[in-house]
Amino acid sequence: MFTALTALISCLTLIVGSLAAFPDPLALSGDSFFVHDPSLVQRVSDGKYFVFTTHNKGGIITATNLAGPWTSVGSILPNNSTINLAGRDDIWAPDVSLHNGVYYAYYSVSTFGSQESAIGLATSPSMDPGTWTDLGQVFRSTTGDAYNAIDPNLVIDEGGSPVLTFGSFWSDIFQVDLGSNFQSTTSSPVQVSFNSTSPQPEEGSFVWKHGSFYYLFFSSGLCCGFSASSLPPAGNEYKVFVGRSSSAHGPFLDASGRDLRNTGGTLVLASHGNVYAPGGQSIFTDSKSGKDIFVYHYIPVNSPVPYSDTYASLGLNAINWSSGWPVLTSI
Repeated sequence: MFTALTALISCLTLIVGSLAAFPDPLALSGDSFFVHDPSLVQRVSDGKYFVFTTHNKGGIITATNLAGPWTSVGSILPNNSTINLAGRDDIWAPDVSLHNGVYYAYYSVSTFGSQESAIGLATSPSMDPGTWTDLGQVFRSTTGDAYNAIDPNLVIDEGGSPVLTFGSFWSDIFQVDLGSNFQSTTSSPVQVSFNSTSPQPEEGSFVWKHGSFYYLFFSSGLCCGFSASSLPPAGNEYKVFVGRSSSAHGPFLDASGRDLRNTGGTLVLASHGNVYAPGGQSIFTDSKSGKDIFVYHYIPVNSPVPYSDTYASLGLNAINWSSGWPVLTSI
């Protein structure tokens, strides 16, 4: 009896400890819901925060304080993308970063379940609505390719050259080198991460340089379209994993030494408490606090319509790198 009780207490302790391992996101005010695949950038000139999201033609939400109030102010491409593919009026997963005084927004044009997809590029001097110039297609995929050209992320490699990481399902995450104009590709796609468990649910890749390592984050599992009455088996919903490499091109290994191309990945964030299916991640360094901030969306369990995409919300946590691996903390 004592042994059984001790075992039960130990199991409960492990469960509670696991749930407590993930901190709650920062409490936000304003227009911080209906946010998917957020890219957060802090404007250099005045410290203003800009979040760019899937849908709403590349929705733009801004705030002067990280906690808000956040205000929806417009779109990257209010007149649609110039890329002639289905989905040009509903761009996905914009990835925004500053290079040489110009803000670059890589974005996706596609429809659900299709490989007829493209990655486009728009630029702006300030990130404000109405200042974005669409430069059109950078890279695309077609039916039968090993990859799907969506969910782009730009990183500068150890040689100072731009690299685009992308991919969703099919054979998961790939990279392609870009030219110095950030617009033309100079190599064929190379696979950098693969989940051998059908249906290969990896997407939303994001590469971040910290110290001497490049960290490749990706989301895995079901992202959206949930119903409170028919949720997927626990653990099959979105969650975030990571691997790292001394090169922006990989190979990326998880904390156990397993290659991400061989179903590797160290867990960074998963469902807990009011947070369900977190993913679509990015990172930025907050100039006000000096901290690296982990940015993601999640489905609030206690929203007016539980588990509904309509209430997908912006999640923000700080990152502790002291172990050499990203551990999320409260802000």
